[in-house]
Amino acid sequence: MPEFRGNGFGKGLLCKVAKVGKEKQCVRLQLSVLDWNTPSRDFYTAQGAQDLTDSEGWHCIRFDGHKPGQFSQ
Repeated sequence: MPEFRGNGFGKGLLCKVAKVGKEKQCVRLQLSVLDWNTPSRDFYTAQGAQDLTDSEGWHCIRFDGHKPGQFSQ
């Protein structure tokens, strides 16, 4: 929420998640951000994140629930 921005909560949370990931020997931290969410995208970029949508053309794909014929051979 806008009134909580700029207080360091997001950066603190991101740092804690990254620390846990390093401790568990994870090789990457990957996030999904909606294209209209410019404040979040700018925040992650300022922290050193790369937008793979622009640079590599990645898209987020999701399957929800079970649809008839889905995953059948």
